[in-house]
Amino acid sequence: MPSDMYDIPLLEFIPPERRSDIFIVRRYQTGERIFEQDDPTTGLWFVLEGRVAVERVGSDGTLSTTGVWVHGDIVGIAGLWDRSGYPASARALASPTVMGWIARDVVIRIHQEVPKFGLEISRLLSERLRFIQESVAGRQGRPIVNQVASVLFTLSGRMGGSIGLTHEDIAHIIGTHRETVSRALQELSHQGIVNARHGAIDIVDQNKLELWSMMSGT
Repeated sequence: MPSDMYDIPLLEFIPPERRSDIFIVRRYQTGERIFEQDDPTTGLWFVLEGRVAVERVGSDGTLSTTGVWVHGDIVGIAGLWDRSGYPASARALASPTVMGWIARDVVIRIHQEVPKFGLEISRLLSERLRFIQESVAGRQGRPIVNQVASVLFTLSGRMGGSIGLTHEDIAHIIGTHRETVSRALQELSHQGIVNARHGAIDIVDQNKLELWSMMSGT
């Protein structure tokens, strides 16, 4: 169990004597599913270690990545309040990926009993919404190479200088083909901005990446 398991603001609002009774820790390897789209929402998940991709299959069968989440992030919150199913699946992107889980009924009870817990969930949801809106706004209607730069710049703020995603993962985030992303990464590599290697993309020049993420064309 990670030594900093409770080093997450949301969990700090739960009385220490209750944490061990309600908190379950589960470990996953790269590629393993944490939960599946449309399964009943059983509880709230926390990323304690590793990385998690949240992926949704649309009505036309298209797979899109709606988020990549790291230490401290909450996952699977959408269906907690209305008892709906998970709107997307969650997949581990690293070995190990360590997840914490609190049952739905327990989360709702704590939300009612501990006001600071409820306020922190509201803050996290607002932060999540802003992150998604900025990510979408940074990609729409722009050349793919600049969309890729925008995604990498956003992710680097959360994951650091080495982004543990494949070309296909990036393609799912943008909504394009892996080959298209590979060509964009080749261009960014040629510009001395990134170094794309197997299973990861290293940021070589953060300042140039930011510039390319803001450009409307090349």
